Amino acid sequence: MKTAAGLIAAFSSVAAHGLRTRDGAGPTSPGKWRLSPLDGSTIALPTRAQLAFQDREMGCLVHFNMATYIAADGCNGDPALVPPRALFDPAQLDTDQWMEAVQSLGGRYATLVANHNCGFATWPTQVRFKDLAGDTVAYNYTVAQSPVNGRDVVGEFVRSASKYGLGHGFYYSVVVNNYLNVQASRVRDVAPAPGQVGITTDVYNEIVFEQLEELWGRYGNLTEIWFDGGYSGDQKDRIQTLLQKTQPNAVIFNGCQDDATCVSDKSIRWIGNELGHAEEENWSTGLLKSGSPDSPYFTPAECDTTLQAGGRWFFGVDAPLRSLEALIRVYHETVGRNCVLALDLSPDRRGLVPAAHVARYRALGDFVRRCYDHPVRPSGGAAGGDGSYTLVFDEPVEIDRVVLMEDQTDGQVIRTYRVWGRQSTGADWGLLSKGTSVGHKKIDLFPKMVTVTEVMVNSTFVDTPKWRSVTVHKCS
Repeated sequence: MKTAAGLIAAFSSVAAHGLRTRDGAGPTSPGKWRLSPLDGSTIALPTRAQLAFQDREMGCLVHFNMATYIAADGCNGDPALVPPRALFDPAQLDTDQWMEAVQSLGGRYATLVANHNCGFATWPTQVRFKDLAGDTVAYNYTVAQSPVNGRDVVGEFVRSASKYGLGHGFYYSVVVNNYLNVQASRVRDVAPAPGQVGITTDVYNEIVFEQLEELWGRYGNLTEIWFDGGYSGDQKDRIQTLLQKTQPNAVIFNGCQDDATCVSDKSIRWIGNELGHAEEENWSTGLLKSGSPDSPYFTPAECDTTLQAGGRWFFGVDAPLRSLEALIRVYHETVGRNCVLALDLSPDRRGLVPAAHVARYRALGDFVRRCYDHPVRPSGGAAGGDGSYTLVFDEPVEIDRVVLMEDQTDGQVIRTYRVWGRQSTGADWGLLSKGTSVGHKKIDLFPKMVTVTEVMVNSTFVDTPKWRSVTVHKCS
């Protein structure tokens, strides 16, 4: 890593290291990377899809499935739980209303839980398979066997997302399926319980691939594909092949495993918790939690969390909501820390987002719009060739935060930064904030309101950074 003062000497290394780019050698390799012209370190390069996904900043993870109709928050705790089909009865189902809620938040995409751990499919899958008796049977734990037979929840969701100009994606559980007696991607070594169908693990994998081909092949170009808990080693190669065939441009949540094997060079990673909290230092590169600045894997983070208190994902009767203050903190600790925020959306048993939920989404969206759509405008501002950026104001202004955005087209290159302010020309600079990773976006809240006529950001880096923007705001 080099500071601005070391640039001249450091550029002598360009002849040795150049600006060479490298391609990964296969599914266990990263996508592309280049070597720093300053110190020869690795700089991971993003795909267009990854950068576009980071630009979305906020979206919703839509939990609407069989678990909406039971007291438990999913079928996770009881591997023999298969709720009756007759429970799934969204008599007022309106996916347009869902998208209006997403828009009020300021979300730019929605990812639907199409098949969760109960095993219930919210689209009329046509998959057939052999059971343990050798009979060919239909996958008949779906919306087609429910009271709303004739409707395709997945199809309606996709049409509504398109109507409202939102990206759409799917969550499909490949690791747990209670209907088929599957845990950890394998059929359990116990007899099927009432409501379950007995199969082999090989048959289960075939069902997974055929249903993924339905979801990925019939419902348009997906923004995001969610693997909750990843996928098994037996499934990885075929998933990779199917992705290339059907959805080559979708970003893949949990697309890379801890052993550095990936099914896509468009992978994104889990932040390591469901609290809506990224660490202050959160990189766009790396495979685990907060990432690593030197990793050859460009894998931006997505922070998934709930609107309902207590970490509840599916609609809960009389479940309390997190306060607006808590959600504003979530925004600053996710979007403000280089993480895409996936906030849960949990339609109720009518098939509608409850009015109190809609109001809370709108309140958070209103705060973000009010605070960040209207920066304090400088009279002048410019990026310097030494990794700095300066804002100048004609008269003293009050500010209480700064928003930094790095152009990551050629990789994330800033390694540390400091934000300074002063009240008049010639006055001493005072440190307002400092940090490490900037990435797509970094928001620093100052301990108190400050009055400035000039703001300067300087940085250390592994290649001269391109600032996408530097803005200051007064929101308190």
